Amino acid sequence: MNRTTIGLLGGSGFVGGVLANRLVTAGYAVRIFTRARAHARESWLLPDTDVVEVDSTEQEQLNDAFEGCAAVVNLVGILNERGDNGAGFRRAHVDVAARAAKACKHADVPQLVHLSALNADSFAASHYLRSKGEAEKLLAEENGRVLQVTIMRPSVIFGAHDDFTNRFARLVRLSPGVFPLACAEARLQPVYVGDVADAIVRVIADRALGGQRYELAGPDVVTLGELVRYIGELIGHPVRVIPLGNALSKLQANILEHVPGKPFSRDNLRSLQEDSVLTQGNGLDALGIVPTPMRVILPDYLAHSGTRHRYYDYRTTARRD
Repeated sequence: MNRTTIGLLGGSGFVGGVLANRLVTAGYAVRIFTRARAHARESWLLPDTDVVEVDSTEQEQLNDAFEGCAAVVNLVGILNERGDNGAGFRRAHVDVAARAAKACKHADVPQLVHLSALNADSFAASHYLRSKGEAEKLLAEENGRVLQVTIMRPSVIFGAHDDFTNRFARLVRLSPGVFPLACAEARLQPVYVGDVADAIVRVIADRALGGQRYELAGPDVVTLGELVRYIGELIGHPVRVIPLGNALSKLQANILEHVPGKPFSRDNLRSLQEDSVLTQGNGLDALGIVPTPMRVILPDYLAHSGTRHRYYDYRTTARRD
């Protein structure tokens, strides 16, 4: 039986792995596009899934790779860049989005789903959010009869292999019981990766739902400080969060900017200046998806439970060459 093929650009990452599984379960064939096949090793044995090496900076490679796809999902994104001038974000977010749209039209792919971010704005102070907003603006101009473009705008995404809750868990474990925290009062509405994946599958399955922007968030609104304290409780390392003022927050960002792995950056600080919470309806509700609370998911992969805990920690921190 020939299955409808969905392409995942940047599909070897955190969201891509979950989405590939959901698509296969829904009866689709999946084609994962990645710079190196080894990056998607966790999907090698997934049924009806091909892993294709593609350089997303090369337009011709994308044109050829997208042939035969009924839809393409652009998941390419970075949380930090080298330096702090926005160039890395523009290359990853704006340039790749433009090439993806062009390749879709070249290969007669009728549907493009693009993963953006809540608060994306071409005038944002943060390079990350500004580049996400510029990509949205560019793709909105491509949305029409030839190519249907759907924008997904999630808040912070959490899940077993995320780079958010796991990053704070690692930092909390290293803390002496107190945790100086920039932007401790920043409000977040984290959304479960499985819900984001389900939202994308729904839009692909029913094109009447496409061509729109969906803001996606979970049911819980928490401050960053509350979330860090909760993570500490789950991993068996309770901490007292010490909120930092503006000057000390900038100092912390300037220091951690140069720590290997860049656990916190100046641009992260700028992003947190604006609450990542819904200001209008939840796109999950519009798509018939019940948002998953953090308390249902976080204990499964953060709670200290011997071998299982070490396994998740290894998977989160393992280098993927």
